[in-house]
Amino acid sequence: MKKIIFFILFGFSTTIYAQLADTLFVSKLNDAEWVKSIPNSTKFKVLKFADNSVIQPGEKMTIGKPSGTNLSNQQTTGLFSSTSQVANNFSYLMLGRMGNAILSGVTYLPETFKGNEVEIEDIKFTKSGKKATSAGVMLIFNNPAMDITVLNLEFALKYGELINPKATITSDQALTELKKAKDKLDLGLITQEQFEILKSELSKYIK
Repeated sequence: MKKIIFFILFGFSTTIYAQLADTLFVSKLNDAEWVKSIPNSTKFKVLKFADNSVIQPGEKMTIGKPSGTNLSNQQTTGLFSSTSQVANNFSYLMLGRMGNAILSGVTYLPETFKGNEVEIEDIKFTKSGKKATSAGVMLIFNNPAMDITVLNLEFALKYGELINPKATITSDQALTELKKAKDKLDLGLITQEQFEILKSELSKYIK
């Protein structure tokens, strides 16, 4: 966790004025020559994932649920006694922007945000210095009280803390969903017509 925060904080502090570019390709984040050619904190109009799905500012993504790796104890003090409970915070999403985090520390997004839809405000390229050979993506979401920053997009998506609604499913995922649908059909939970619709849609992804 400390390495993730250091990487993002360092990236933020090395560039004050962000440039604006067209498409940020996730597939190029480990391409050393490409990474070196992009100034740190460059803002992009479009983010393109390896599955060719794209997102851009103004569109929405869904906050998933905490990955369970950032637990903390919260103490509530009453008049005669106090209680303690475990808070399950997000590990790769934080409240606020990096400027505030540098001054006051990182406030991880609380579990109460799970399931919320959030609008993308900025897509930023981040790297730890001019000689870095790999880079990351920082997303910033509009939130009425305080903006939300994605500290590590790769891990946020991988562990379900953030959901890309445009992501295409893999062949294995489609096959698994089709098998589940068949089980529901056999149990009488869905109709044959509903199953055929699902089968038609999922078959496009099965190789």
